[in-house]
Amino acid sequence: MGDMGNKRCTKCGELLPVESFCKNRAAKDGLRSWCKACSKACLADWRHLTGRQRPMADAKDCSQYLGVYVAERALSKFFDHIERMPFGNPGYDFICGKGFKIDVKSACRRKRVGRSDGWWFNIRRNCVADYFLCLAFDDRESLAPEHVWLIPGSVLNHLSSVAVITESRLAKWSAYEQPLNRVEACCSIMRDETDR
Repeated sequence: MGDMGNKRCTKCGELLPVESFCKNRAAKDGLRSWCKACSKACLADWRHLTGRQRPMADAKDCSQYLGVYVAERALSKFFDHIERMPFGNPGYDFICGKGFKIDVKSACRRKRVGRSDGWWFNIRRNCVADYFLCLAFDDRESLAPEHVWLIPGSVLNHLSSVAVITESRLAKWSAYEQPLNRVEACCSIMRDETDR
């Protein structure tokens, strides 16, 4: 144990608040010796090495790749002073500097024969999020963002999903459209990383 409710992690060597450690009844102080961040990183490495799970960056064929790895990473560059929630956090993915809960949604353009193209975002009647940040991509391969909308929760949280059809409904969402420049820059960096 360190000073005033702090403990030093034996893995990273950082002196951290005791809240940064999981409980361990067998330990003298009742806490694990590694902090939560080190434990999580070690577990992820072990899962990858044993073939149980791939890192999300390598899982392009996974259905969550676009939303978890690409969209959340790109959108963390979109806002200043955000706190990213752990994977699977119920209801929202980020808390912005002003304390608003933001749920990130992403979709690729669906090209339909004889019908208008569009994007479909699953909202799942989420009443927890204050805002939904919806990112519309052209496709997974190019990682080309086409639109970003920051939509208040009160507009969407009663819906199970929302469709943005390019011809008929695009204008409806124009009041919530955000500039693409930061997202495009981040996606460009990610494209360069995957090309190496």
